[in-house]
Formats: sequence, C-alpha cells, structure tokens
Amino acid sequence: MSKELTKVVDEIGREKGIARELLQEALEESIFAAVARKIGKLLEPDVFVDIDKGTIEILLPKEVCESVDDKWTEIHIDNADEFKENPQLGDVIMVPATLEELGRQAALVAKQKLFEKLRDAEKQVVLDQFQDRIGEIVNGVVLKTDRDNLIINIGKTEAVLPKREMIGGDFFNRGDYVRALLLDIRIIKGWPQLILSRTHPEFMKKLFETEIPEVFEGIIDVKAVSREPGDRAKVAVYTTNSSIDPVGACIGLKGVRINAISNELRGEKIDVIEWSPDSIKFVCNAISPAEVVLTNIFEDEETIEIVVPDDQLSLAIGKKGQNVRLAAKLTEWRLDVLKESEYAEIRKERMQDQEQDLKEFYEMYNLDNLEGLDADTMHSLIEAGYDDIEKLSNADFKEVAQELECEEEKAVSLINMALDYLANKFDELEDEIEEAEEAADTEEKEETEEPETDTDTEND
Repeated sequence: MSKELTKVVDEIGREKGIARELLQEALEESIFAAVARKIGKLLEPDVFVDIDKGTIEILLPKEVCESVDDKWTEIHIDNADEFKENPQLGDVIMVPATLEELGRQAALVAKQKLFEKLRDAEKQVVLDQFQDRIGEIVNGVVLKTDRDNLIINIGKTEAVLPKREMIGGDFFNRGDYVRALLLDIRIIKGWPQLILSRTHPEFMKKLFETEIPEVFEGIIDVKAVSREPGDRAKVAVYTTNSSIDPVGACIGLKGVRINAISNELRGEKIDVIEWSPDSIKFVCNAISPAEVVLTNIFEDEETIEIVVPDDQLSLAIGKKGQNVRLAAKLTEWRLDVLKESEYAEIRKERMQDQEQDLKEFYEMYNLDNLEGLDADTMHSLIEAGYDDIEKLSNADFKEVAQELECEEEKAVSLINMALDYLANKFDELEDEIEEAEEAADTEEKEETEEPETDTDTEND
C-alpha cells in the first residue's frame, strides 16, 4: 500500500506541477492525521516519507507495561526489548507500523486528508504560476463548451472564457486552439478561476507586441487602444526614433503585420494612428480619415470641438457614430463634430455674445461709475494701466501711489472706492437673482395649483 500511495502522489504531482517537497510534506501530514485519529492525541507518532524510494515509515509511541489493554498505545515488557535495550515499565518507545496494520479506515482517512492537502497545494501552484501573468496572452485548447463559457486547458490547469468576453464572430469546437488575454483570477468556492478575454483593449495591445518586433522591443509604444470587438478599432502608436514611421511599421509591407492581427480578431478593422502629446494634433489624427478644418478646446468641459468640411461630416462621424465614438475613447476627450456651414452660424452667435459680454463688462466696470473720481485722476489711472474698476480693486496701494505720484492715503482711498462700488454692485445682483428665483417659484406654484371648483351652484 505504501508504494502504491507514493506512486499515485508522484503521478499527481507531475500532472499538476506540484513540487516534490510539497508532495512529501502533504503525504506525511495526511498519514500523521490518520494515525493520530487511530491512536488518539495524547502521544504523537512519527511519520517519514521517501517518494523516490516509495517508502512510508510510521513509528507509534507505545508505553511499556505488564498487561496490554490497547495494542495501539501499549506494548508488553517482554516484547519491548526488540525496540529498546533494557526497557523499563512506563517507558515510551517508538514501534514501527504499516498502513495495512492500521486498517482500512486509517488508510481512507489518510487518502482523504492527502487529497485535501494536494488540492491546497495545486491551488497555490495555480496562483503562483499565473498571478504575475495577468494582462498577458495565454494559449490553450478548448476542453468543452456550453451556452455561457468555454473551458480551456492552458497547461496544467483550466481557464474560463465567458461568452461576454468573446468576439462576435468567435466559434470554437472541442480541441480548437485559442489565444486570449488573462484578464483576472477570481476565487470561486475556494478555488482560483482564471478568467480570459478576447474583447479587452489590452488583448489587442499584446497582439501588437507579439506580431510587431518594434513594439516588442520597445522602439514603438502602443499608447492607447479603443475597440468595438470584431468590428473596428483604433490604435495610437508613438516612437521617439525620428527615423521610424510608427504607423507604417505597425501596418507592415502590404499590410501583412496588421492583417495578421486582424485575422486573429475575426476580421476586425484596425486604424493605426500616430499618437501626439499635443491633444489637438492627437484628436485630428484620431478622427481620420476625415480632414479637420479647425478645432476649439474647452478644457473646463473636457471637450474638443472639431470642424470638418460639409461633405466629410458623415465620414468623421462614421457609421452609427462609430468613428467619432472610437476617437473619443482613444483620446479621452468628448468630441463635438460640426460641419463648416453649421460652425459659421455658431461662430456668428458666439461673436455677438462676446460683444454683448464686453459691452456689459465695460458698462459695469467703467471708471466713470466711481462717484467722486475727478477727470485728472481717472486719466492718470488709465495711463498707469488701471483702466477698469476690477483692476483698481485688485491693485496694491503702494504701486498705485508710485504710478500716480501721490500720497499712499489717496491710493488707499481710490482702492476702497473701487471695492465699495463692487460690493454694492454684487449686493444688487444678488437681490435681482433672489427676486427672479422667487418670481419663478411663484409662477411654478400657480401653474401646479388646481383651479377651484364652484361648490355653491344650485341644483335644478
């Protein structure tokens, strides 16, 4: 039984990739647990395993006595001298035993404990082997398929490719070869489950590293990827080497390199564009094949406005908005695409709004609004660069005094005059806002109230 058990353990270890030291430790611990359960826990047995030789040595602690009531924990003094020279009553000596002698129940317990230990060891092997490979491509063979998942053999363990992580055109049979990204490792019911993906943008990035030597060597950097799996993708590439065309290198002669990646992805069309640290230039590249006439950036709204020729609007937007959607994902900007004729009207309205804003600003911050400010002082302030009330309110009194060649007290008085005006003006604006809000609330309340019905009408 010992040789049979060690042989089985050795075969399992080879199949699962478990180190021999762990196998030996697991077998010793399982046999120890089985023996301890058989003889009790007052005295501990010794267990030694040699997998190479196929031997298991079990030593039971037994007390030397004149009469034996329990053969597993006691030994007669007449038989003790076989294991110890000149034994005495009460001595505890180690007596060899075998699994066969311990009985079938002990052997079953040992096997149960052993497989629990081996499963724990296998779990750790899987974690150690694949934890650092998350985000890399793994290769495997389909073991079985069901409605929701593919079970794939990747070496000495299995992985799951969920249907949601498969490209629309993916179809695999048992025994088919599969390449996918190791997306995650999740613990399901105490066991590590490897989750694969063929739709993740990182999968395409890793395919570029596999198929394009310059990317693998780090000469070309894949900066960003946006995908609609199985249909279309945009990939931004960049290099600091001025002698290399990063886009051309990734496409390859007659498209041989990019076609190899596209074929792996069920014919997914891939646009390779050049990345740029300049956001505007990057966005213009990303919206290709459409030409860009001009752009406006609104950083507060994280939006870039793109103007294209009238006849290229559909090209810029793409089928069902796909081109601009992928470009937005790639650049991480919200993109607003306009045609030239539409932008001309918008620009005209913006110019009118700006003129109105400037007019209102001039009216509100004009120095003429400061009561008590004489014409000569006003002229001096304008010449010194303090040509509106806001600038004067933010000025330093010493600088004002120096520019106007006046006493510091007068400079302080001028600045306070500006501050008082602004404070009063802001109070007036707040009052106007409150009145407008109250009026809006009253109007809304009147609209929501039901009309009163006349309950005093006489019945005929």
